[in-house]
Amino acid sequence: MPVTAIINLRSLTGGLVPRSFHALFHPVFLNRMTAGNATVGHGLHDSGGMAPFSISPVMGKKIREKIVENETYRIRVAILNNELEEVFLETIARGFWDAPFDLSGLFFQVEDIVLGEEENDIWSGRLDYEELLSEACSSGKTTLHLLSPTAFKRGDLHYPLPEPALVFANLARRWNLFSPVKFQEKQDYSDVSYANLDIHTEPYALRKSGTVIGAVGKLTFIMKGSEADRCYYHTLLRFAFYSGIGVKTTQGMGMCRVIEKLA
Repeated sequence: MPVTAIINLRSLTGGLVPRSFHALFHPVFLNRMTAGNATVGHGLHDSGGMAPFSISPVMGKKIREKIVENETYRIRVAILNNELEEVFLETIARGFWDAPFDLSGLFFQVEDIVLGEEENDIWSGRLDYEELLSEACSSGKTTLHLLSPTAFKRGDLHYPLPEPALVFANLARRWNLFSPVKFQEKQDYSDVSYANLDIHTEPYALRKSGTVIGAVGKLTFIMKGSEADRCYYHTLLRFAFYSGIGVKTTQGMGMCRVIEKLA
């Protein structure tokens, strides 16, 4: 069952934001999952493919410039299967999130963790896969907001343009990896395009050096296929809220949400 965990943090130190700061929570999360369940944790370390979770960049005031001591920040982790959620709950119950952690010389203390939907928080949620499938999907248009840079792997290169075929093929592979309800993946995406495209590219610094250029902004998809095809697209876009889209979703890239549905 896809679910979000909003991890609210208090900064114990202040300073300039390091180059790859937004990607640095990934090893913290893996280490604490490993402490909760070594088998699951090592499996996450060694997976080498699409992971059953996504992680947001660190969110808060003036986050691009500096970290202010004693200020509140937050990180969003979205979990895609029940096994990992159970391990995450165990790490909370056993106090593994009580110890401060270090993001490149900046120290943080977890204040609280909100698992599931929280009122007035647009980035929180919980829906099982059947619920994602059952929502209405008659609309021929849907707008998606790419909050953090989104890119795709093409051979040895990263590709920053969110072509519909790349977006939906990526989401369908993730869905079929983690959902008990499988999709027959489409081979032809000629029935989906854009009614509006308001994007630009931004660089995103990775944890182990390197930078990926990705797209951010708003994408309004227009879908002209059958009702079944429209349901396929709508379901995957709702799923993207939890899974993220494209590469490096465990380091903060590809964070997105549907922001409106047009008739």
